Amino acid sequence: MISRSRRRKPAPAPWAAALVVLALIVTAWINQAPGTHAVHKAGLPRAKTPEFYSVEPVSAPTPPLPFKIGESSGVLWNLNTHQLLWQLNPHTPGPLASTTKLMTIYLALKELPLTKTVTVTPNAAATTGSDIYMAPGEHYRVKQLLYGLMLASANDAAVELAETMGGSTARFVAKMNEQAARLGMHGTHYADPDGLSPQSIGTAWDLSIIAEQDLENPLFRRIVDTKETSLPHNPVVRNLNGLLFMDPQVIGVKTGWTTAAGFNLIFAATRKVNGHSVTLLGVILHAQDGFPPEDADALKILNWGFHQVKLQTAPPQHPV
Repeated sequence: MISRSRRRKPAPAPWAAALVVLALIVTAWINQAPGTHAVHKAGLPRAKTPEFYSVEPVSAPTPPLPFKIGESSGVLWNLNTHQLLWQLNPHTPGPLASTTKLMTIYLALKELPLTKTVTVTPNAAATTGSDIYMAPGEHYRVKQLLYGLMLASANDAAVELAETMGGSTARFVAKMNEQAARLGMHGTHYADPDGLSPQSIGTAWDLSIIAEQDLENPLFRRIVDTKETSLPHNPVVRNLNGLLFMDPQVIGVKTGWTTAAGFNLIFAATRKVNGHSVTLLGVILHAQDGFPPEDADALKILNWGFHQVKLQTAPPQHPV
């Protein structure tokens, strides 16, 4: 019931009420419409907008690839528009292998001065798997460790960085998981800084989140786009990402392999499409057929993805 005092006030103009109703309808449509709006709200976070990170992952429908690949999980994003172009079991968790290092370098770039000199600990030097041959007591600058971490996928560098930031790997892993939660990586749990543990588990969706955050950093982009460098006791350190050597437009990002995880690749490339520079970011996980099918698969996915963007952005054809 409307009160008497309200009745004595002038009635609102009919057009004002119509505008309110229209605004409510538009707001409801934006929040519920499928496709691009759903991807923007729940997909890959926009740069420098942490409020996106608390949204639960919900994928919009995407077309399947017109060819077979050897991986069981993956995603492909247009970073210019944050449109999800393709997905395959994007929220299925599995071992991360060395893609774990995307979080290790993310925290290192945030917390450590590049010129800081660290002394190699016995624990870091004893780390098995891919390494840069560090020995206890040797000195490295943080920037050198970052190059070793990404190009050689050096586990000893990962542990050294973890101990430098956290005081111990256990405390650093706790920081990794806290950061993953803040970024909305709900399908990820880290157990180590290097990915050797099969208990470091995540999803293709989550890896695309941390990869995009890393790519916001110019130094990260420069590191992962480097084909070869030299480090102390390592005159030639060659990037393990074979895709860099297959396509000059590829700009990274990271390989990963263990017996449990299979072959994994996070990749990105920038090409001109209809006169505009477009960057695509992809993740493919858990290939079991041996190296290097993930490189070939990633290149096919990139070619397909850029073709989709070309079709979407082509100017309309007007009849003569």
